[in-house]
Amino acid sequence: MASTEHEYGTKARLLRVLIAIQEQPYRYTKRELAELYGVDPDTIKHDIESMRNAGFQVKPDQKHRYGFAADKPFEDLKALLQLEEAEQLLLLRALGQVDAVPEKLLALQQRLAAIFGNRQDYPGAADTPGAVSTPGPEHWRRPYLTKFQLLQQAREQKCQVVLLDYRSSNSNQVGDRLVEPFHARIEDDTVQAFDVDKQALRHFRISRIRRIRMTDTSWAHESKHQVLATDPFRIVEDQQVLVHLRLQVGAYNELVERYPLTKAYIQEDAERDNVYDFQCRVNHNFYGLTNFILGFHHQVIEVIAPEELKRHLERERERMWF
Repeated sequence: MASTEHEYGTKARLLRVLIAIQEQPYRYTKRELAELYGVDPDTIKHDIESMRNAGFQVKPDQKHRYGFAADKPFEDLKALLQLEEAEQLLLLRALGQVDAVPEKLLALQQRLAAIFGNRQDYPGAADTPGAVSTPGPEHWRRPYLTKFQLLQQAREQKCQVVLLDYRSSNSNQVGDRLVEPFHARIEDDTVQAFDVDKQALRHFRISRIRRIRMTDTSWAHESKHQVLATDPFRIVEDQQVLVHLRLQVGAYNELVERYPLTKAYIQEDAERDNVYDFQCRVNHNFYGLTNFILGFHHQVIEVIAPEELKRHLERERERMWF
């Protein structure tokens, strides 16, 4: 009996160590793992050897903190746990039969459609705004899910994290960011956080973060945390303005394919065939929308409103040189 208990105790610890390394790569040394689970460092050494024998590529960094050098075993594990395509459709169909508040049901359908990917082949999908949303494959890969889980963990534990090698489009630089993440949405691919160094609220694209390092430092600026609105171009900002465009088929295709969340705000023109009406509130700097209009102006029939957007586009056109 004692040997059986020892066997199950060893297996349970081994799994806990594996999960700890997977969820927080390169955070723990052997000694820290030993202290965490109340065993000798040699025991953790044997656990790591067992993982390697099972095919996991466990390697230390320069500070002797352990992580997995490859995600292949987790891809195999994920394939067993994630829903298959038929199961995704079954779940989405079942939602159509649920007796629930329409607004909440619609929000849930949109979130699932975003996570599963371009799911249009279930009853009611055509009537579900936002049914075509962010691409699914990117969100189902292990590195992405790990980053999202760590952001959620940091929010729950109210601790600061380092966004390692963040690729910023604004500064055209790659660097680390020390932040307090307080709101992450996988379907928007964004995390809203307080940037400790810049002392300001910022939003970051999760897919642009190479890796996340947890810290032991608690939030110090929680009073400044404020969840801001996110527009269909994934720009986080409460200062938004209503825009109104008319699009040809080509522009419609480009808009919904490049920015899938815009689909919820497009309707076919009531009087003309092959013309689409786009009305939506967007960030007041027109980030995202500006690039789309300038890139596909030959297929945008008309910028109807606001006048501010028209003046902004004129200024951007004047700044262009070749």
